[in-house]
Amino acid sequence: MSEKLIIPKIEDSIYDLETISKELEKKGAKGSINRVNWNSFPYQPAVTFLMAYNQNNLFLKFDVTENHIRAMETETNGNVWEDSCCEFFCAFDNEGYYNLETNCIGTQLIGWGAKKEERTLLDSIIIDAVKKHTTLEHKTIEPQSGRFEYQLTMIIPAATFVNHPGMKFTQGMQLKGNFYKCGDKTPEPHFVSWNPIEIKEPNFHRPDFFGTVELA
Repeated sequence: MSEKLIIPKIEDSIYDLETISKELEKKGAKGSINRVNWNSFPYQPAVTFLMAYNQNNLFLKFDVTENHIRAMETETNGNVWEDSCCEFFCAFDNEGYYNLETNCIGTQLIGWGAKKEERTLLDSIIIDAVKKHTTLEHKTIEPQSGRFEYQLTMIIPAATFVNHPGMKFTQGMQLKGNFYKCGDKTPEPHFVSWNPIEIKEPNFHRPDFFGTVELA
């Protein structure tokens, strides 16, 4: 059964990361990234997320506890999925979907396209306009094991969705999407999702398995 998340509106006047983080803790809709879709990658970190919106932004906060960590990518649109990485994929129509992938130190990749093999990466100016805060320092972390806890908060402007100019987020609007936690080159690779993905091999680029996010 497909997941559905109904997210609340936050006042349009709030736009700084510290305040948004607190507002999400108080009001945000909560989801869990807890679907282990592939038996060959059984490791499941503890990951939840909070989400809300206003007219001009989507607000998203990940809370992660994991036994392994890696953060080697510091360049925008680099291979962040190889690190400890939180991801949000979303589609507003049937033309294509956006993939927002952010490693644990805040390095981000954003792409657009109809399928995995047809991604167009967004300009770094657009990506830099996504406000990001992580509770980890923005410096490389060599692969290691232990116990690691961090939070990643984002303010995603409507202008991020460049193939949908003039986008506004309004009550009753629905989008399709999925939320992921991965780490292809961490000490224990994992591929965990919010909505289940019923295929044989790991692949997050499957909009046919997106759930629903509705704006309340």
